[in-house]
Amino acid sequence: MTRLTDEDVRGISDSLDDLNGMLMRCSGMTTMEMAFDAAAVAPGSLDLEEFRAGVIPVTSGMGVITRFSESVADICVSLGMDAFVTDGHDVSGLAEALSKDVDIFFMADDNEFIACNMRSGRYSNNSFSTAAGYVSALNGAAGGLIGRTVLVLGAGRVGSRAVSLLSARGASVVLADTDVRKARAVAAANPGTAVEEDIRKAIASNSLVINASPAHVRS
Repeated sequence: MTRLTDEDVRGISDSLDDLNGMLMRCSGMTTMEMAFDAAAVAPGSLDLEEFRAGVIPVTSGMGVITRFSESVADICVSLGMDAFVTDGHDVSGLAEALSKDVDIFFMADDNEFIACNMRSGRYSNNSFSTAAGYVSALNGAAGGLIGRTVLVLGAGRVGSRAVSLLSARGASVVLADTDVRKARAVAAANPGTAVEEDIRKAIASNSLVINASPAHVRS
């Protein structure tokens, strides 16, 4: 995953209400509704107030990002969960979270951000969850994706997952990447996906776009 900076995280906790309003305007869904949709869980089938989440700071690699763990906990609280940041970090933090009987724990290093559900024994990582969120938001904003063509920019970890999730929702996917061989490899793993080598042409000819690349795309 791309490592966030202190600046990326600053203000998240104070802007959750604004984010919720923006998502409503753009997609017709609240943050919670989008979370359920992205996870393919029926709304109302889970009571998030019954879940306790522990967020564990990790010091390996380039170290802790200021307020990253606190922001994750605040997002969980905004969704109705009981959430806290552990006093310990790394393995000690994990042991602390487990000792407090958490249902979910979150932890991230420079390469991976995971959430592990202790009830189900399953986990999700940042790449899949980001892709699922993008696809859910686009589905809401577009009023459905069945039979629609969607351009995915970037054939990396997020883009490749977005391709498969879009296909599962009935969309026709066009994939573009500066590394055409990478795009073709992802397309081969997802039958029906088209590869467009001319990125400018791809952007100009598609109205539904998921940008899973580091580049900024002008509207």
